[in-house]
Order: sequence, then structure tokens, then C-alpha cells
Amino acid sequence: PPPASYTLSLHDALPIFMIDFSKIPSEIKKIAICVTIHDAEARHQNFGQVSNAYIRIAKLADEFDTVGEPVLKFDLEEEFSIETALVVAEIYFKNGEWKFNAVAAGYQGGLEAICRSFGANV
Repeated sequence: PPPASYTLSLHDALPIFMIDFSKIPSEIKKIAICVTIHDAEARHQNFGQVSNAYIRIAKLADEFDTVGEPVLKFDLEEEFSIETALVVAEIYFKNGEWKFNAVAAGYQGGLEAICRSFGANV
């Protein structure tokens, strides 16, 4: 069967994006799902100030499914009181299938800090 599609949502919002695994080039073996707060430092914001928020990844049954079956739900709670960026999960290809791993790694410094942790120049 073809690979499934997945969706990512924040809080009770509509899905933010979908991943269609059939369209991922074969050389891609890992995808990191990251979340940042735009201009967090300038606005003095962090994830500890966000209440009742979570990130949800769900497997979609077909192209018409907009809710899906939950695969991973990650609550953003007080433990991220100084972080402005998070690596929530990694999706990786192993033994012929895509798998999920909850990461929950917080960073100060926003998107730039996450990019540097992956070796990218910003």
C-alpha cells in the first residue's frame, strides 16, 4: 500500500500542514518537526506563557480526512518557561517504514538556535 499522509495541528486549530510520504525523495531519512514563536525575544515571549496548548500529529485515512487518527500528542506546558523554539518530534525512515519519535527538546534563541543544532548556517 502507498505510504499514509499525516497532519500537524496546534491547539484546536485546523491542520497546519500535511506530509505525503509518497512524495518524499528516497534520500531523505529524517524530518524534524519544530515549532518557534515568531520574534519571541523582541516580544519577551516563551512557550511557558502559552496555556492549554499542544501539538498533535495524526494519520489521515484518505485525502478527504481532515481529523485523522492521533499518532502523537505533545502538551506544551510550564516546563518550557524560557524556551522560544522546540523540536517536538522526529519522523524517520527505518526498516522500510516511517516511524515517529517524541523529542521535546527546547531551545533559547528561536529558529536560529534550532538551525544551528542541526548544523545549518544562519
